[in-house]
Amino acid sequence: MKHLFFALLMMGFISANAQRASENEIKKIWKGVYEAYNAGDYDSGFSFYTDNAIEIGPGGNLTEGKKALVDSWAAFQKMMDTTPKFTYDNLSVRLITKDVAIIHWDQDADIVMGGQQYGGQAKAMAVMRKVNENWFIEADALIPVVPMSAK
Repeated sequence: MKHLFFALLMMGFISANAQRASENEIKKIWKGVYEAYNAGDYDSGFSFYTDNAIEIGPGGNLTEGKKALVDSWAAFQKMMDTTPKFTYDNLSVRLITKDVAIIHWDQDADIVMGGQQYGGQAKAMAVMRKVNENWFIEADALIPVVPMSAK
């Protein structure tokens, strides 16, 4: 009985360490995603996405597939005056399985188009999937924070 208890304790310890390692990997990847976009290195930014990734943009539009995401971003990029700046905070990782995680975070975007400021605060989430020991974005969504009237 003592050996069984010890074995179960060790399995729990190993599982917790594996979960923390995956969370740290995802947080490191997420930092890389934001660094790439802020540097204007969109090829690197999209390298974190699966070929079949989907995105629900802040306007509610659904874009399916990495190629469509790249094309959509290229069209958006042509409308911007400068490279947008994005910041994120409060990144939270929730492992669903050892190969699937849901993450969510707060985002702030500084986007200028035609001399006018766009962007602002948003809540965001993504589904990440581990493929061949590497984490990739399978889906993401961005929901703008819209102040509601107190009435």
